[in-house]
Amino acid sequence: MTESVLPKINPGILVRHPGKPEWGLGRVLDVQGTKVKVYFRDLPGDHPEAAVIILDTRYVALEVTVVQSDPFLDNLPPYRDGRFVQPPKTRVTLEQGIMKFHSLFPLLFKDRAYIGDAKSGERWYKWAAHQLFETTLGNDQIGALLASDGVDEVRHRALAVEGRTNLLAVFEKAALRDGLRDDAAATKYFNSLRKVLNTPVIEPGSFSDYLAAVEDLPSGGGTSPAKWTVATILPYLAQPHRFMFLKPLVTQDCAARLTFDLAYSTELSWNTYSRLLEMSKCLLDFLQPYGAVDFIDVQSFIWVIGGGWER
Repeated sequence: MTESVLPKINPGILVRHPGKPEWGLGRVLDVQGTKVKVYFRDLPGDHPEAAVIILDTRYVALEVTVVQSDPFLDNLPPYRDGRFVQPPKTRVTLEQGIMKFHSLFPLLFKDRAYIGDAKSGERWYKWAAHQLFETTLGNDQIGALLASDGVDEVRHRALAVEGRTNLLAVFEKAALRDGLRDDAAATKYFNSLRKVLNTPVIEPGSFSDYLAAVEDLPSGGGTSPAKWTVATILPYLAQPHRFMFLKPLVTQDCAARLTFDLAYSTELSWNTYSRLLEMSKCLLDFLQPYGAVDFIDVQSFIWVIGGGWER
């Protein structure tokens, strides 16, 4: 990448340290006279502030990058009063993340233990559920079934797809099943699901309508279906190249460890989901050279970095 030296360094600018290329790109957080605070993306450290370095521009000629954009530095949490506003979690750089994944799966996303089969592994059963969706509900079969046979067959097939996975907890599976028992609410839900799946670009309007349809699913007296896991499971299994599954705790922990602003809210909202998609796309771009092909692989990476197996 070609670099240029600019006379003025302001907060938000991306820079490199000329003597520390291993630190990677940095984002200027604060400028006080000749003193500059910079967060360096690839600088190891157990907490985000450990990657914040105070430099004196009288002695270090920071190089301002020509390209002023980086998917992770563009999405740092807010920085106030000398700290990042986010949950305190042990920080992990992207390189440390891939090393952790490599320690579990030496061939990374091509590892046979990762790919797995019907009895074990991380990828196979999710892909099998996706294929079942494609066969039984794909190509807008949802619309055709609703028009001809009513909602019962769609409900049966959708629950069969979800049932191929262990992504939902038992109480979440029950919440989805109970919520879909009401024919009117289920019909509204499946029509909203059709719309988001058939829209070429995921956009706020149709996805917000879909989330509203999830919220309208009745509770069977136990857990409410209006949860991120329930809301995101079927879009994810239907189109794992476009939609991401949101497991709240592990995803929040992954975002915090990567110092990524997820803007998480327990309430179903486009704002949180759009941030999830942004993080997932950034991770997929980073992971593709290591063999990742879709959000199934990204979700597995999030699970590892977020400490899913540590819970």
